[in-house]
Amino acid sequence: MSVKTKRLVNPYEERMLEFLQTCLNANYKIHTQVSLCQFCEIERFLYCDLRKFLFSSSVDALITDDSYNPCLVIEFQSQYHDSAEAKERDRKKSVLLHLAGVPLIYSRIKDFGLLHIYSDDEEVVFNLFTGQGREKAQALIKKYCQKFTYSKLEVAAC
Repeated sequence: MSVKTKRLVNPYEERMLEFLQTCLNANYKIHTQVSLCQFCEIERFLYCDLRKFLFSSSVDALITDDSYNPCLVIEFQSQYHDSAEAKERDRKKSVLLHLAGVPLIYSRIKDFGLLHIYSDDEEVVFNLFTGQGREKAQALIKKYCQKFTYSKLEVAAC
């Protein structure tokens, strides 16, 4: 028998993590390959298939505040996410994150060198070669992190 180490992230994920780091200040932390059940817990009834998925799935990137509270999940999409099975896994992940109140956005390189960062409500395109759209992409990431952090503060203040 033999076991060896392997790289935690692929080159695309590495570039995305580097980009995400440019979007955030020291008050936020980026974590990779985090199990959903590490930051989402069941409060009441959850269908069996979603319960199983919660304990068996992970997210590509989780951004937390400096107290390690979840702020934003980013899923790195590729052609492997185009199959019906992958779309069903993505749907379950989206449902669980929505129930937990954690925002979810996706990133995907479409066409050659165009990074699309999108949610259900909006999309930003960032040209990796020219840099066009970088500020909008960074602003989108910051907006979701700040919006989630501020909404937690408002709830705590009530």
